[in-house]
Amino acid sequence: MGSVYERTIMRIGIAGAQSVGKTTLLNALRSEPEFKDYEICNEVTRRVSSYGLPINEEGNDITQRLIMQEHIVNVFMYDNMITDRTVLDGFVYSSYLMTGKKINVNTYLYADRIFERVINYYDLLFYIPPEFDIKDDGVRSTDIKFRDDIANLFEYIINERMVPIINLQGTVRERVGQVLKFVKEKNESTR
Repeated sequence: MGSVYERTIMRIGIAGAQSVGKTTLLNALRSEPEFKDYEICNEVTRRVSSYGLPINEEGNDITQRLIMQEHIVNVFMYDNMITDRTVLDGFVYSSYLMTGKKINVNTYLYADRIFERVINYYDLLFYIPPEFDIKDDGVRSTDIKFRDDIANLFEYIINERMVPIINLQGTVRERVGQVLKFVKEKNESTR
């Protein structure tokens, strides 16, 4: 039996384009007993938007730098956490904005450095590809082409950077079951 001072650390990220069910999944995981001691880190993009800054396809240098900074905080502030946006998301959106000349090269390089330094701190990184129609919540972009471009960029960066992701699909309940299965396996492998 281990020392009373030993703690399992588990940082879990849920990544994907807008309107794929990240926040819905995060909210469903809140009620699972396995996560009662976890910090639930809600999407940082909405917090940045609440400051009056542009997000989505209108993001800018300030937006992207703040978002990347928030990902650093989430990963290093909490031992056990689940977040519905990750440093992968921040880098994907920064890459999109760079190609559209909405951010400058220095901001893109900053996002790239943060991505490289932080990505491996997630113990489990789940990716949700688009399966459903976009739901307008008044914050997220409802532009289907934008979501498709972002989803394609996720796939490209995941493959190009060899990001160790776990794909999730299905209903919310099925996704919860998949997350619980992988968390259990991860916990058992670290004992």
